[in-house]
Order: sequence, then C-alpha cells, then structure tokens
Amino acid sequence: MLSTSSLFARWYRAALLPASALLLLSSCDPDDDDNPVVPPVAATNSVFVVNEGSYGTPNGSISLFDVASKTITAPDIFQAANNRPLLADVAQNMVVRGNRGYIVANQNGRLITVSLPDFREVSTLSSPLAQPRYIAVASDDKAYVSEWIQAPFPAPVVGRVAIINLRTNTVTGTIPVGKAPEEMLLANGKLFVANSEDNTVTVINTNTDVVETTLTVGANPANLVQDANGRIWVLCAGSTDYSNPALSKLGSLSDFTATAPYTVRKRDLTYTPGYGSRVRRNSTGDQLYLKTGSGVFRVGIADATIPTTPFLKRSFYGLDIDPNNNTIYAGVAVSYSGPGRIVRYNASGTPLDSATVGILPNGFAFY
Repeated sequence: MLSTSSLFARWYRAALLPASALLLLSSCDPDDDDNPVVPPVAATNSVFVVNEGSYGTPNGSISLFDVASKTITAPDIFQAANNRPLLADVAQNMVVRGNRGYIVANQNGRLITVSLPDFREVSTLSSPLAQPRYIAVASDDKAYVSEWIQAPFPAPVVGRVAIINLRTNTVTGTIPVGKAPEEMLLANGKLFVANSEDNTVTVINTNTDVVETTLTVGANPANLVQDANGRIWVLCAGSTDYSNPALSKLGSLSDFTATAPYTVRKRDLTYTPGYGSRVRRNSTGDQLYLKTGSGVFRVGIADATIPTTPFLKRSFYGLDIDPNNNTIYAGVAVSYSGPGRIVRYNASGTPLDSATVGILPNGFAFY
C-alpha cells in the first residue's frame, strides 16, 4: 500500500505535466510578442520590381527580388515593411538614390518616398501633382516629375514638369513642356523630356529651370538613355492609324549630343514599336536594347544599320538591364488582374530563371 505522501507525489506530477505542456506550447507560439515577425530588408544588390496593379484599383505594389538567392523575398515589400498597402493606382515608376526610393503612382497622383534598405515610408506627396508619370532625381534636395494635365477630349494631353523639393516634400514650381511627357534624362546640367504625343524633346536648364530649346525627333518619343560617348538616344514609338493607314508613322531611333547645338540624327525602323516601347542600355553604354511589340532588338551605338531580327523573340511588358552585371530583367503581363512574372536573361540572351510577382510588372529599380 502506498503512503499518503506517495499518493500526493503521483497526483502532483500528473497535474504538473499538462501545465508544463501548456507553458511549452505557449512559448513556441509564433504569434507570441517575444517572437515578432521581422519585416524583409533589401540586401545589397537587390532589385525592386514595379507592379502597376489593376487600373482604377489601388493595388499597385513593389516586389523585392534578392539576386543572391534568386528569389522573390517579399512579394509586396511596402505592405510587409509598413503593415499597410502602398495604395498606388498604377505604380508607374521607381527610382533609387542613396538610401531613398521614390515611387510614382500615376492615377491617384502620388509620390511616395521610402527609406532603404527597410522600405519604411518617409513621406507621401499628392496635391498638387496631376497624373505624374516619371521621376528624375537631380540631387538629394531636388527632383523633377513629368505630369499629364488632362484636357477635354479630343484635345491633346497638356504636359508639364513639376519641380520637387525633396527636403520639404513640396512642389516648388512647374515647367510647361510638350504633350504627354514621359521619361526624362539628366545630363550636362540639362533635363531632357520625351513628349510622347508629339515628336519633340524639351531641353530644360536645371540651374534656371527654364526651357532652353525644343528638339524635333521621331513620332511619339517616350524614353531616353545616354551612351558611353555622351550621346542621347530616343526610341520613338511611331503610330498606327487604322482608319487611314497612309497617316501611320513608322517607329524611329533618334540620337543627338547632350550639348548645344543638339544636332539630331533620325533613323526609321522597319516596324512600329507601339505603345510601351522602351530603350535601355548596358552597363558600358555601347549597346542599346529596344523593347517593341515585335520583340527586343539589340543595337550597337556604332552600328551603321539597325537589326531587323529581334535579339529576344518575345514581347514583354517591362524591360531593364542590371547595371552591375548586364543581366536582362523582363516583365511579363500574364493578365490584367492576376500575378505577373519576371524572366531573367544573361547578356547573351540565354534564359536564367523566372519568378512570380505582382500585377503588370512594368519596370525595375536596382539597389
């Protein structure tokens, strides 16, 4: 027969086991405050993927691609870092400068500034921006944003460039430019603005913020790059008139010096690149990549002729070149409402890998 003390010891151990198990389970609870979820941080040599989102719905996002692991480490890094969505109705563009990232949301007119590498929001500028498109950062204090000023249909979209004080997060002035300005390029103390519903590039003196001159290029220029020799190249999308094909205009590639008198050389293409066409350059500035509806064409800056056979026989939604290693990043629009994909190619055009990202990946920012 067990003594009273032995019976008590057995009862005590039996009662203690469930309590100990409960304590153990509690300490392993992933929601415990002692084990907070650590937001992702952009490592050195990361790539931010700009996902437009669905038009009219503020679900644009930024995905974080880690080059070392070759994976998307944060499908929506703003949401992960700030515990709320970016609320970008068409995330149009992102630029990285130092420890800041600048994101342009087109339809709801926002310029969102985030700190890097943690991607925490620093500020958001909305009013008085009107349909902002692209940003060019001139210094830690100053940036330019191209804007579309809507006019009653069928009047053309009037264009202007907003001058932004990045310290105070305010618009300090505006500069009238051509119709529907898109990408801009800073070079030699000038801002070159591609006016996409026109055939012009506006040249602005960045010391005075006054228009210096307007250059005539091909039809519908949208973006620009500067090559190794300092020349500026503009891909012009051309236009297709379905009601009167005789009025259609071929795409073209124009280039000019970055200093006056800005003599323009224009070469017609054998195709119409179409809306969303893009020109990018490699890290050494001696090769250009033309994203068109017919594929991606590669052109040497010294080439006498422009190739008619695409380097990549595939149409992409977005395209950019990693300035560190010339890896080609291409965005694929799987649908207008579901996740898209990115595909990476080496400089020879060989596919490397792919990953799922947000809706309509249209661009990339390298960190």
